[in-house]
Amino acid sequence: MSKFPFYIQQAVDLDLLQADGDKIVSCREDAVKTVMGTARLIEKIQPTTAAKTENTTDQEAIVLCRVLSSPSGKARELWAQLRTGFGVGHGQPIPQNLWSTPVFKAIGGEIDRTFMGERNSAVISRESLITQFADLNEANRLCGMAEFNKTITDLAQPETMESYGDGKSEWDTALDLLRQFRVRALYRETLHDAGQVGRSDSKLEKSIEFLQQRSMECLGLLRGSIGQQNNFVSLIEDLIGDESREGYLDKIMNKRGGVKPISTGCKAFDVDMEGGIMPPNGFTHGGRLFTIAGRTGEGKTQLGVSIAANAVAGGLTVGFISAELDEDSIKARVWSSLTHVFKGRSGAIFSGKLQAPDEARKEQTCATLMEVGQEVQARGGNLLAEAPWGANADTVVATLRSMKARNPELRLAVLDHFHALAKHKGAPSNEATAQEERAYKLMTAAKELDIDLIVLAQMNRVGMDAIGKTQPPTLDQIRGTDALAHVSHAVWILRKQVEVDDMGEKPVHRTTGKLELWHAKVRSRQAVWKESTQTIEGIGNFIDKSILQIHHPTSTVEWDDTNA
Repeated sequence: MSKFPFYIQQAVDLDLLQADGDKIVSCREDAVKTVMGTARLIEKIQPTTAAKTENTTDQEAIVLCRVLSSPSGKARELWAQLRTGFGVGHGQPIPQNLWSTPVFKAIGGEIDRTFMGERNSAVISRESLITQFADLNEANRLCGMAEFNKTITDLAQPETMESYGDGKSEWDTALDLLRQFRVRALYRETLHDAGQVGRSDSKLEKSIEFLQQRSMECLGLLRGSIGQQNNFVSLIEDLIGDESREGYLDKIMNKRGGVKPISTGCKAFDVDMEGGIMPPNGFTHGGRLFTIAGRTGEGKTQLGVSIAANAVAGGLTVGFISAELDEDSIKARVWSSLTHVFKGRSGAIFSGKLQAPDEARKEQTCATLMEVGQEVQARGGNLLAEAPWGANADTVVATLRSMKARNPELRLAVLDHFHALAKHKGAPSNEATAQEERAYKLMTAAKELDIDLIVLAQMNRVGMDAIGKTQPPTLDQIRGTDALAHVSHAVWILRKQVEVDDMGEKPVHRTTGKLELWHAKVRSRQAVWKESTQTIEGIGNFIDKSILQIHHPTSTVEWDDTNA
């Protein structure tokens, strides 16, 4: 670590100044005169001296040191704070301009790729980072192996963090100073580069494009929105990639063949989702919005819980956001559904028994939950639940962004429900127009975060009459606006199944206890996973209606007739 200010330390490293401990004791006068004379001569011939940059290495070291000296779980949490603090968008690497030295760029880059799931190990530690760096081709390393190993080892030592002060108190200060100092440094470098434009033979258009991009980076750092601009992709450049990201050809070569989608636990949904939910594998298929619509009490929330539980059981990280249920109710329903998934109906614990447990069965209940929890953890699944009070579309989007920033592996989210959300700030007074804006906000968030978002929605009063209950429902029966159906990849309309008997002049309707799930809209094909070929294949005949049976005490789909 540097003992002196930036340029003094450079002079010491060049043997222009001699240091004894923390003091400068002598100066090589002849060498200094030679250096200064040469510099003045070069400046007269071609002024190229870069503007003075601020030394940010201490702040960078504090940030890296705090992460590397923490347990892996805490390290991931801190790195998520760094990314969200600087506003780095999902899927975007932390720009290398954040770091001022090649070795810090290399260390920061390896931590970021590990966090984003682009390395074999998900553990952020000195040992795993050194192993990963050693596996890189020498051409892809930003610094030498020996320098990387020494620096990362020094940064991982607890005493190194202690030399800077208390880690917790220094963290926020270091992030804030790092942002300010790096903006100033980049700004001065940009001004210097701008001054060289007239002295070079490079094309003016390219020079202006470079200056524009650098200016946007400075603004992004300053505003905490770095990574949210200039995100377009050049397909030719992306084909090969560079040191900051994997190229498209590399993704193809590294892609595992026949990646099986994770089932929602209900074939009726899987078939319209092209087999289910794709796990993170380099070729993601997120960014889709799905809508389950139904009247109050017909089972929308139970279907949402069942989908979330089955996706978690399949090893996915799932978000569940409810504008109606409180957090305890979400937990009870999801854990109840998970016990059904793993233990079957006979071994399941009803959600009501989790919220009001039997005194005599508390220990057995806890033992079952612990067993199920361990199985979920072994499979890599996780559920992120939040019940924001008075939530609106902006609140939901912010929650999803936070979930994704802290858990890059997030693949699915369930929103319960669309019509329970409050009006967002600046929403039009017209209810239908406000809901249209809400729908587009949610669709945009799903695409931005590369997640599948399942939205539960309310039906209007159309179709409540006797005739309507025997006819297929239509998209215009979704309450308030057709925009939600318009932006959805698929729309399912839920309705209680009824039997109609003619008894004199007036028909009698009896519910069967089953649910009709109408495939009201499918944007692409209906498809299923074929074990025999290890591929997703389209089906021959379009399925327009499925019949479901829900086990209501555990919010679980027990069966559906889609396979038939």
